[in-house]
Formats: sequence, C-alpha cells, structure tokens
Amino acid sequence: MTSTDARPGNWGRWGDDDERGTLNLITPDRVRTATQTCRTGKVYNLGLPVARHGTPVLPYRGAPQRLTLTSQTDDGMNAVYGCRPGVGSNEDVLVIAAHNGTHMDALCHVYADEQLYNGRSAHEFASHNGAPACGIEKAGGFAGRAVVLDVAGHHGVDWLEPGYNVTADDLEATRAAAGVDLGPGDILLVRTGWLDQFADHTARFEPPPFLQPGLGASTVDYIADCDLAAVGCDNSAVEVIPFDGEFLSLHIALLVHRGVTLLEHLVLTPLTRDGVTECLLVVAPLLVTGGTGSPVNPIAIA
Repeated sequence: MTSTDARPGNWGRWGDDDERGTLNLITPDRVRTATQTCRTGKVYNLGLPVARHGTPVLPYRGAPQRLTLTSQTDDGMNAVYGCRPGVGSNEDVLVIAAHNGTHMDALCHVYADEQLYNGRSAHEFASHNGAPACGIEKAGGFAGRAVVLDVAGHHGVDWLEPGYNVTADDLEATRAAAGVDLGPGDILLVRTGWLDQFADHTARFEPPPFLQPGLGASTVDYIADCDLAAVGCDNSAVEVIPFDGEFLSLHIALLVHRGVTLLEHLVLTPLTRDGVTECLLVVAPLLVTGGTGSPVNPIAIA
C-alpha cells in the first residue's frame, strides 16, 4: 500500500482495516441528536414494493421473483407433527438481485484501478464467497439525521429532464432555500423526480444507453466538504446518466475513494410533498456475508 499522503479520499482515515467508511461519522451522540428532528412522528417507507412489474429493473438483473414454498395445497404435510386438517402455513422464496429496486451499496460494490475502498485488492472478491472485506454485513444497519433536498421542486418541475446534471450549486441553492443545515455525519437525500417520471410513463428503461438525472462530478467536493455519512437518491445510480466523466465516476469518487455509502431508488416524493427537509432515517440492510449490496426499506420519521 502507498504512503498515507498518497491515498485517495478517506483511505486510512479510520485505520487500515476499516470497512465502514463514512458511516463511522454517525456516532451515538449524532444519533441521539438526530432523534430531535422527529416533530410529527409520521413514518415514511422509502422503499419500493418488491414486484415483478411496475418497478425499475435493469434487464441484466432480471425481475424479482416471489415463489411459493408452501400453501393450502400442502395441507396434511405436517400431520406427523399432530397438525389437524385445515391448518397450515403459506411461505415464500424470494429471488432478487442485490441491486434491484430500493437498495444500499456495499463498499465492495465498485472497484477502480483494481482496488476497493481503503486499498483492498479487487481480486480478493470471489464469485462463490463474495467479498472478504467491505461486504454489506460489515456496514450493517445505521440511523442518523437525513437532510432532504428536492432539487426538482426547487426548479419548479415534477421531475428533472433525463440526463440533467445536478451540480453542487443546485444542492447548495436547494439547501439554502429550504433553510436547513447540512454537516458532518448527516445523510443527504436528493429528489430528482425520476421515480415519478418512471411511474408516469409506460416506457421504462429504453435500450442502453438510457438517460437519468443525477449528481454530477461537482457534487463530490460538496459531499466531502460537508463530511456526509451517506447519500441517497430516487434514481438508479445516484449519479447522472450519461456519467459525468468515466464509467461510474461518482461511484468511484464516493464509494471507492471516500467510503460514502450510497442508497438508490428511494421513494422521496411523500417526504417532499409534506415539506419534510430533515428527519431521522433508519436503514437496515440484510447482513449477507460478503454481499455487494442489499435490498432495503429505509424508514424516515419526521
């Protein structure tokens, strides 16, 4: 590994063995302070339904599958346990890509120059066992103060145009207009309106390359200067598509270089419709050993 001064972003900031990145910024004191943002007690589910149709699914990931494991057709299978006729259970098997629907990226999700966050070799990842370091189980669940910036609303539109590059100036102008502070350990949630556009149009993903509004390169320093713990958006990649730079440039700058957790396909319109600009956010990924990400249903309490 190179010297500390030559390391990109946050490599080594929390030690050479760190696997949580900027989630380390969410201390117990900050969590306790975050609870003070709860004023109405209203609970918002920020996750999309897990469904075969009607939600964003990239073709190569495939649609989620809910398969029945047991049902009333298996009545009698538990007779050996003393189960009487007419009593049984319905159970499912769920098959879903880790980065389908509303999900959280693990720090092992993206690599650049053959390295993961904190200088881990990308070649440590194995198809069978997954990531020995920086897997989703190492991040775990977290809770903290979330700041909601409705960039589309600030521009007076239901959704930003496909391919719109959200700049640092956009974020700052939206923050200032909302009169909300943004600082160390906070979680930034950005509404572009893309999910609303997706729901409004019968055409879903066009053949690649498709266009989506999202964060551009200028937001990287803004996020770093604010020392944010995580960033979430209502689009498919947080970053703008086409990418503002190389392929997955924002993922590389935030996830790989700075260890900033990313949340994608968040349902944010109910929050912004109610004028919520800050809230307590609770995110609980499945602790998949070596996993590159996990479906989540983040809970916001305003």
